[in-house]
Amino acid sequence: MSIKFQWSLFGFLIIMKGAFCQQASVITVLSDSDIAVQNAVIILKSGNKDAAKKQEMFFTNSKGQFLNTYPYPASIFIQCFGYQSYQGQVEPDEPYTFHLFKLVIDLNDVVVTGQYDINTSDKSVYNIKVFDQKIIRSMAAQNLSDLLSNQLEMRLSQDNLLGSNVSIDGISGQNIKILMDGVPVIGRENGNIDLSQLNLNNIERVEVVEGPMSVIYGTDALGGVINLVTRKASSYPLEADINFQYESVATYNADGAIFLRKSNNSLALSGGRYFFGGFSQQDTSRYKEWKPKLQYFGSADYNYNTAKFKLGIKTAYYNEEIQNKGAPLISPYQAYAFDDYYFTRRLDETVDAEYRFSNNSKIQFLNAYSNYRRIKNTYREDLVSLNEFLITDAGSQDTTVFNSLNFRGTYSDNISSQRLNFQTGYDINIQSGNGTHLKNKSQNINDYALFGSIEYKVTSDFTVRPGLRATYNSRYGAPVTPSLNIKYDILDRYLLRASYARGFRAPSLKELALYFVDVNHNIVGNNALKAETSNDFNLSFTVKNLLHEKDLLLKFDASFFFNDIKNVIALAVTDSAINQYSYINIGRYKSTGAVFTANFRLKNFSLTSGFSLLGFYDTLSSKYNVSRYSLSPEFQSNFTFSIPKPELEIALFLKSTGNTPGFNVDNKGNVYQTYIQSYTIADVSFIKYFWTKRVTLSAGIKNIFNVIDIQTNTANGNFHSAGGDTIPYGLGRFLFMSMRIKLFKEA
Repeated sequence: MSIKFQWSLFGFLIIMKGAFCQQASVITVLSDSDIAVQNAVIILKSGNKDAAKKQEMFFTNSKGQFLNTYPYPASIFIQCFGYQSYQGQVEPDEPYTFHLFKLVIDLNDVVVTGQYDINTSDKSVYNIKVFDQKIIRSMAAQNLSDLLSNQLEMRLSQDNLLGSNVSIDGISGQNIKILMDGVPVIGRENGNIDLSQLNLNNIERVEVVEGPMSVIYGTDALGGVINLVTRKASSYPLEADINFQYESVATYNADGAIFLRKSNNSLALSGGRYFFGGFSQQDTSRYKEWKPKLQYFGSADYNYNTAKFKLGIKTAYYNEEIQNKGAPLISPYQAYAFDDYYFTRRLDETVDAEYRFSNNSKIQFLNAYSNYRRIKNTYREDLVSLNEFLITDAGSQDTTVFNSLNFRGTYSDNISSQRLNFQTGYDINIQSGNGTHLKNKSQNINDYALFGSIEYKVTSDFTVRPGLRATYNSRYGAPVTPSLNIKYDILDRYLLRASYARGFRAPSLKELALYFVDVNHNIVGNNALKAETSNDFNLSFTVKNLLHEKDLLLKFDASFFFNDIKNVIALAVTDSAINQYSYINIGRYKSTGAVFTANFRLKNFSLTSGFSLLGFYDTLSSKYNVSRYSLSPEFQSNFTFSIPKPELEIALFLKSTGNTPGFNVDNKGNVYQTYIQSYTIADVSFIKYFWTKRVTLSAGIKNIFNVIDIQTNTANGNFHSAGGDTIPYGLGRFLFMSMRIKLFKEA
């Protein structure tokens, strides 16, 4: 054998050995139905103390494979969202195929609010309600107010000018923090965010966390958090959605979205025009009880995603005009009216980034700028010549501008095989306000916070998460905020959650620095205000999967809560000689209650029913012989049924709210019983699909029982309300029709 041939043979063997070793080191991850699992996280960890690399992380490709270059025998841990985790042992240079069993979860169970990483609601230590696109479209909900009107523990209040707001567990909307993709929504009027300004045209899901979330999200999260999660990408390279909706109360809405995806890049463009012509029980030529409204909105959202790095850049714009046309004033010589126009503009810019380290921990940054502008103009309109004249006195014109900068960063360690995980971060909020009704016409407030929590698995079924937030504020003494959450899984069927949390609400810029003094008003802010603080206790128990059938779910939930809020900020007379009002820490408020729900689902049929009893604290009970709590019941029943062959769905949503009693004192010092009358809201919708669900037609009836005003004998101090012994609630019974078109290009 020649020397040349020997060297050739040796080289060939070396090449073959390398190729064989490379092939042998491929590890494949498949589902239980032999489908490749992409983007699974694999962690290899060596028990060898002398190993140069203690552990290394890999991600599977589109074929569910990765090349194992880790040179030591190791423990392997495989994790992928929607699948059961796997843990075992592997040897270097050996091929392996692992199968992950798919978890039986619904997409509407996926949550991100308050989580270390993307999670499911049943695995979270918090009670989280999720409303996905299917629910939104079944309800024909156009905005957040439409969506929440049917939910237990949530009660809407309507103002014909300022819009709608929600209370949760008896806690008012000024204590509810509303987020858009984790960014706080600014622009509170009378302490509340107008829910009708938060349109759902491109919302993937809405997550509601009940109870204080102040450790994570700071001020205004005393009563809970509502997070609207936008749709950022499509599973297709190109998709276009167009939606039209008509309502018989002079509502004409149109919106659309385009989704582009190429490689690791995606772009989402959306926008729309919503018009409401106004509504009155008695038809009038000018004045409307519910004011005409025109909205324009749009957004652009770019995202870059890889297995380890994510980057998002988003801009959103919203513009609204409300017309409040006055009643005609007619004399033999002239006819005129005074008309108010309210213009609201929102501009939001967001940049967020995420990097995942080799041990599966991650760091996230969220930087956002928000601008809110509200303008009021009053005109005198000549009804003969139709000429308009701007009223020049100060009380008839107003411009208010608020700017907010939010810088937020977190580091999260979340590996399910570890007993101890944690999250720590910072949260900086810089706010400024400008307007004629602020002292010196300009004010600012800055907030700097550090927060953190630890999630410790005492056992595989028992989890404890304590948390703490420390804050420095430039205008008031901010409290230290602790929390403690406990979660206990029993036999994979029973779930117990318990929590204590301290929440707080910081005084707003208006409460601190308002200056509204004219011939009709004398209201000033109070720079010495303290933050509202609360102690909140929650207990919940869940029983699920009782019947052990593949396509059947039977689930029961019971929850109990108690809230105690101190230093409640209220508007009160501070100088009777000049009839001056100011904000002071005067009150204490409590709420308590219990909620029971049952969910039954069988293939194409779903029924959810629930009952709640809310207790509202009577502040007069400290001075008068009256009940400490006034109890008010609620009942909810939602029914959906789908017929596969004609591709037809039927949905019925019903919520009944019982009497809300209370007490008040008349001008003679006598205590009398108050009430807000019971009412029932019911909607029905029919949905028909065409062209393999590319075209969707919907029609139905909203507010079947024709609820417009709610009877009450409570003294109503709200200037914008309808007055008398009623509270405005809805537009009465009306029909709706909608058409949604979805076009896409497959890969």
